Amino acid sequence: MSEYSQSSYAQSAPPLHSAGAPSGGAAHASPAPAAPSKKIAIFAIVGSVIALVGSMVNWVVSDAEGATGGIKGIDGDGIITLIIALVAAILFIAAMATKKAALYLVGGVLGLAMAIVAAINMADPERLVTQKLKDDEGVSQKVAEKAAEQAAKLYEMTAGPGLYMVLIGALMALALGALGFMKARAAR
Repeated sequence: MSEYSQSSYAQSAPPLHSAGAPSGGAAHASPAPAAPSKKIAIFAIVGSVIALVGSMVNWVVSDAEGATGGIKGIDGDGIITLIIALVAAILFIAAMATKKAALYLVGGVLGLAMAIVAAINMADPERLVTQKLKDDEGVSQKVAEKAAEQAAKLYEMTAGPGLYMVLIGALMALALGALGFMKARAAR
């Protein structure tokens, strides 16, 4: 008689073999690689949202007296990063739901594209000033470039917080997209 049948409440005996073990007698089989964690997709989504918000914040700030704020990203290339960040966030949401490697990869590539746009604008803050003058004042490219160059000589123009937000968010999307891709491929 089993010692389990001695108690006053019903108890089942422990299994004699491990579930899922091969019939060859090996008790411990190596587990299959796990699919990407939802945390990877969630942090990639957070990175995309950071880049999205950064696209609407000041990209160029100046030390000019009386200057309030600066030039926002959406006055120039921020529209590009805003759209890319939105698409990347949607792709990472889909990747979290489907665990498809291609979605992580495309999201990571979009992160790279955002990082490139941010780096270009960080290296040349006058670029956004030129764009804003062309759009708002209706001046030619040549006149806008000359005015932006003169403004740069008079005032110190630097990259604003929005560019840093876009860069950080883009790098998060890039790194986590690549990591999610590798984990999803290994889980196949």
